[in-house]
Amino acid sequence: MNMLFFIFYLIIIYIICSFYEYVLHRYIMHGDPETLQNVPLIGFKLAHTARMHLDHHKSVNIDMTLKDNKKSIKGVIFGWRLTFLLILIMGVTSKLLNLPSPIMIAVVTVLLHNLLWNNWHTRFHNYNYPANTTDGLPKLPNFPTPGQGIYSYLFKYHAIHHSQKGNKYNYNIIFPLFDHLFGTVSNDFCINNTKYCQQTDDDRCEQKQQHCFTEKDVHY
Repeated sequence: MNMLFFIFYLIIIYIICSFYEYVLHRYIMHGDPETLQNVPLIGFKLAHTARMHLDHHKSVNIDMTLKDNKKSIKGVIFGWRLTFLLILIMGVTSKLLNLPSPIMIAVVTVLLHNLLWNNWHTRFHNYNYPANTTDGLPKLPNFPTPGQGIYSYLFKYHAIHHSQKGNKYNYNIIFPLFDHLFGTVSNDFCINNTKYCQQTDDDRCEQKQQHCFTEKDVHY
C-alpha cells in the first residue's frame, strides 16, 4: 500500500511539474509584459520574467549555443526569487485542489523542477560557467545527462522550441505532457525557416535555415 501511494505521489508530482512548467513558459515567459504588469502584487516580477525570457530567445543561435555565453545566465537558470514565488503559487494551488500535503508538494515539485532546469537547460545551451548558489539552485559539474536517452530527447525537443521560427511549439522543457494535451507538441526534430527568413532580417537566418537535429548536435 505504501509503495502504491509513493507511485501515486510521483505521478501527481510529475503532472503538476509538467502543468506548472507549461503555464509558466507559455503564458508568463512568452506572455505580454505590459499585460502581466497589471497582475496585483506580483505583476512587476512576472513582466520582468517575460522580458528576460524574450532576451534569452534573442541570444540563442540556431545550434542552441548562446551569442554571449557569459552574460546570459539570467536567461538559462531559475533564480531564488522566482523559485520562492513559484513555491508560494504552487502551495496555494495544491491547497485549492485539496491535494495531500500541499506545502510538501509545492517545495518538492518546484525544487525538483528547478534543479533539473538549472542543470539540463544550461547544458542544452552549452552554458559553460557555474551557476553559483547566490544565483539559484547550483549547476553541478557531474550532474547526470544520460546520452541517447531522455536527456538527448529533451535537448532536441527544446531545440525545436528555439530554432523553429514563427509558430511556437514544445513549451514543456523538463517534463513533457501538457504540450501533448494542448496540441503544441512537435516531435519532428527538423526545422525549416525559409519562409520566416524571407520576411525578416533576423541575423540567425545567416546561420542555417534548414536543419534536422540528431545525436551529434546534443550538448552535454
